[in-house]
Amino acid sequence: MTLDELDYSLPNGFHDAELFSFEIDYFRQTATFHLHLLVGWPDDPVPERDAYQEATLVVSGLCFCSIDPPYSTYPFLPDGKPILVTGNKPTTDVPPFVPDLVATFPAGVWCYLFFVHDWNASINIAGRDASVTWIGEKPKHAV
Repeated sequence: MTLDELDYSLPNGFHDAELFSFEIDYFRQTATFHLHLLVGWPDDPVPERDAYQEATLVVSGLCFCSIDPPYSTYPFLPDGKPILVTGNKPTTDVPPFVPDLVATFPAGVWCYLFFVHDWNASINIAGRDASVTWIGEKPKHAV
């Protein structure tokens, strides 16, 4: 599954996800993101509407993961809180920052980015497959 397909299968996609940490394992070709995903629906009662659920996102077949530096006027020093991210498929199949690189990808590799609201910057990733594992009970709106 691509990150774009996974985004559409989640209750709110990666919109306003809270990213706590991530690990990159180049030997295993994986990137693992530890986050809280927004799982409430707009028509849910108030407490449930803003509910988050802990999850682990794993990208396998990892080709690369790059992190843009924070914009200079945004706060970037860690303060013990997660960073706020929103997933976004590039507007074209070839992101503008890596057209020559993407042309060399093996078949089945896709690109995706997480916009980091707190930094006004992006986490760019390319891989072959993505999956989410819920920590605790699976949210009622999850597919």
